[in-house]
Amino acid sequence: MKKHIVLFCLSALLSLFAFGCGSDSEDSESDSLTGVSISGSGNARIGKSATLTATPKKTGSPEITYSWSLSSDSYASLSATTGESVELSVSDSASEGDSVTVTVTATWGTVSVTGEKTVTFSTAPTLSLTDTPVGYASITPQTKNGTTVTTKTELVNALENGGLIYVSGTIDMSEGCLPTTAGGTTDELDAFVKAQTTSLKNSDSSKYPNVYTTYTAFRNAYAALCSSSTDDKSSSSTSTTLSQTLWKLNSTYGNKIKLNVKSNTTIIGLGNAVIKGGTIQISGVSNVTIRNLTIQDAYDPFPHHEEKDGFNAQWDGICLDGASNIWIDHCTIEDTMKYSNVTTKSGSEKWQTYDGLCDMKGSSKNIVVSYCIFKNHDKTMLIGSGKSDISGGYITIHHNKFLNCGQRLPMTTYPNMHVYNNSFERDSEAYYDQKACIVGRYAAYTYVVENNYFGSGVKKCLTTSTDAAGSCYSSGNYFVESSVSIGLVTSTSAKPFTPSYEYDLDEASDVPSIVEENAGAGVCTVVQ
Repeated sequence: MKKHIVLFCLSALLSLFAFGCGSDSEDSESDSLTGVSISGSGNARIGKSATLTATPKKTGSPEITYSWSLSSDSYASLSATTGESVELSVSDSASEGDSVTVTVTATWGTVSVTGEKTVTFSTAPTLSLTDTPVGYASITPQTKNGTTVTTKTELVNALENGGLIYVSGTIDMSEGCLPTTAGGTTDELDAFVKAQTTSLKNSDSSKYPNVYTTYTAFRNAYAALCSSSTDDKSSSSTSTTLSQTLWKLNSTYGNKIKLNVKSNTTIIGLGNAVIKGGTIQISGVSNVTIRNLTIQDAYDPFPHHEEKDGFNAQWDGICLDGASNIWIDHCTIEDTMKYSNVTTKSGSEKWQTYDGLCDMKGSSKNIVVSYCIFKNHDKTMLIGSGKSDISGGYITIHHNKFLNCGQRLPMTTYPNMHVYNNSFERDSEAYYDQKACIVGRYAAYTYVVENNYFGSGVKKCLTTSTDAAGSCYSSGNYFVESSVSIGLVTSTSAKPFTPSYEYDLDEASDVPSIVEENAGAGVCTVVQ
């Protein structure tokens, strides 16, 4: 009997031991490393650097270490040899077409796997005066008697003549009024408010009774008069005692920051040229090209309140109104400040000091927007400003990157919208909610949407707005997430229109790397 008891206990212990070992084995099987690849571009610019990242094929969360090496260090070097990502730097002595093989070894415990990627070196793309767009815009390049400007005064004077204009350095259209944080102020902005409200009071003290010595004092005073039902939507339709003052300040400030462009004008940035705190107005003109410019912070310190829509700004980075044959190319158009909040009768509301990045209205037509970056903005690209604004169209939007943009990418009322090979992306820096990408509005729009890339976190990729009844042809688009909304009235068998130009379609999955390498200001070498 004792022998049986001993054998039973021993058997039970062995079973428990085996069960425990089995559990450990199952846990280890839940973590595995079977391979590693290298993500990032297979092309690197000579004299610059590119980021490469190890992408392991794994299950679970094993603690992986990485080591990197190069097949040759004659023209390239790595910023580090450990870590998940490295910077591959290419020396100026490299030649077009040279290449290097990058190897990464991923190790987990006793398991090691390797991956390789060949990176080819290339010179930066060139931007020539004789370039013409792919798309609907018909452009006659301005190539003679170029003027280089470095100040606001020089730029304004050059625009009065049109022709070929080069922008060098950074031009602050606000002349120091642009704050560094949204809703903030500067000495220059305080002085502007004091001077303007003093002038208004001197002109009509019954209508403009108050002088404000600081911007903050005026902003808080106006916000305190507003509630969700306040509707100061225009200077002729107001509901607060400070609305007339608000609109006067808005108009005067707008005139200060506007750049009015004439027909037959080409504006090209040299190097890393920046126009900040201004708005480029292209109204009722034709044959205009804007290339290789960073356009930052079309900032409106004096937003008006609209019923159920909060505080609304007036100025866009670029605004087209009844314009035709316009080409916007290799530009970076962005905000550098987040929105702020103010206290109103109804509580806290967003003090929205930005309108659009690139808006089009009226009868604007024959437009190309190509190889641009639109960044950190909410209402990004409105095309057609209302239900009756349907006379424009024939617009091509291709090879642009929309990064951390909330909505209107674009939203249109216009017919004949060709949107292809664009990348819609979000990263950890995004602070605007992603609401919608390509949107049809009302009843006139027609879209051909081809081979676009919709990244992680991007929602409502193809959708509609109020009373929409237009049509959209969608083909070859890549959606990282399957739970996207596609609500446009679609014509899957035939395009609602056929683009009248030749164009090459890149694979949608390749578009992020293509625009990363080629889109935005500063990536091209300008050939003067």
